[in-house]
Amino acid sequence: MARKKAIKKIQKRQNGITLVALVVTIVILIILATVTINATFGENGLLKKAQEAKDMTTNAIKAEEESMNEMLEEYAHIIAEEPEIPVPDEPEGYVDSVLAVAPEISDGMVPVKWDSTKSKWVKTTVDDEKWYNYANKEWANVVLTPTSGENEGKDATGTVDVFNEDGTLNESSAYSMLVWIPRYAYQITSQYHTSGSTAGNIDIVFIDTNNQNKDKTKTYSEEYPSYTTGSGMSDFVVHPAFNYGTTKLAGIWVGKYETSHTECTTTESTGSTDTNVTTLTATIRANVTSWRNISISNIYTVCTELNKAGNPYGLNSNDMESVDPHLMKNTEWGAVAYLSQNTTYGKGTEVTINDNSSYIAADGSYISNASQSTTGNVWGIYDMSGGAYEYTAAYVNNGHSNLTDANYGKNVYEAEAKYKDVYQATSTSGSDSQSGNYNLLNPKEKYGDAVYETSNSYSGSTSWYSDYSSFPYSNYPFLGRGGFYISGSDPGLFSFDDNAGGSDGSNYSSRVVLPVM
Repeated sequence: MARKKAIKKIQKRQNGITLVALVVTIVILIILATVTINATFGENGLLKKAQEAKDMTTNAIKAEEESMNEMLEEYAHIIAEEPEIPVPDEPEGYVDSVLAVAPEISDGMVPVKWDSTKSKWVKTTVDDEKWYNYANKEWANVVLTPTSGENEGKDATGTVDVFNEDGTLNESSAYSMLVWIPRYAYQITSQYHTSGSTAGNIDIVFIDTNNQNKDKTKTYSEEYPSYTTGSGMSDFVVHPAFNYGTTKLAGIWVGKYETSHTECTTTESTGSTDTNVTTLTATIRANVTSWRNISISNIYTVCTELNKAGNPYGLNSNDMESVDPHLMKNTEWGAVAYLSQNTTYGKGTEVTINDNSSYIAADGSYISNASQSTTGNVWGIYDMSGGAYEYTAAYVNNGHSNLTDANYGKNVYEAEAKYKDVYQATSTSGSDSQSGNYNLLNPKEKYGDAVYETSNSYSGSTSWYSDYSSFPYSNYPFLGRGGFYISGSDPGLFSFDDNAGGSDGSNYSSRVVLPVM
């Protein structure tokens, strides 16, 4: 009996403990809930802290956006004042050890290289390391022929293959050949603005369209430096021939020979009887007579229409954003002459005269007469000394009627500024003088043209190598270059003379320049 009472007592005690524990647990839960609610919703609770954090983040984002907008507005203002100059794409193709960029070609241009084993020009590609080597005086050459379409590979007549089956140039075809003059900066270091039997020294650095050298370690200026007569220029300057309007050219393609046409042959007496027309098809080839007896106005038109619709060369039709052929300017003549005079990349001495009295390009054999080239070898440009005088798209603006006469120079006079060089005159009524016009020459305004820098007077044998000088004036407002075949006329790279621009000049020819942009 006593044992049962003890067990009941224990059971009663155990039941009592469980109730107390429950009460304690409930109290603890209430306390925890209160703490949690207070931590979450209280004065310093989590929700309030979260809201404050959100507000701070929003304010920070807003401040950052305002700062970014201010910066963008400032940047836009800078761009508006100083437009960004786009960096041109790097041209494709092989680039030799001295050039800053590769020659640029277009449709209708086929690279050719000289094969000494065959003694012939052969077709090649822009990636061929044998295409050119300016350090070795081997300038890049191309031949014009359609590179697609039904006349692919044909000459200017549209009937004859320009290349033989073995890839060699068919020299019996009416082909056209041009040579690349790369963009460069130059410095005349001796005999500046002097004359004599010798010539001064011209240093050359090839550059890209940003005016940087090959290693991009120096940028060359387009501002003409100081100079001293008899000695030279204080620094390099970018040659102006490569700034074509607002376009900075990587170089220019120049006719390898004086301009001819499809009816020109190996003798002066044969061919078209009326050459003062714009309907004949131009060619640029060796061993035929040059195109003469044509006004400067008409030959200007012929040159600028080399890429007209339906042209036989395969050049882009009227696409001035790509190809823009024209009559050689005087500054472009100077660009070739200066590169030739450089001893590293050109012949370095006076180019031998082409004394062929029938005005046959390269004097009938470009191989045996390689000394008549600007490089002294077959890779250069011919007929720049002797042959025929050459019209250039350049004149003194003296107001003479020959400038505006369609039978003389109207088309040159009315051309856009990028197609011509215009010189000051002492009068705009046609009563100007040679000496006065020459004395107006200012090398800081007109330079690189192989006139003022390489001569010291308006008339006589007053240019480098004693080449003949006769500056334009009066009814002879146009500027011719190179002299003609008679050696007594003192022809040469640095020879210049005046002409009326009419078609009666039987000893005047021309040269084509073709930029690719």
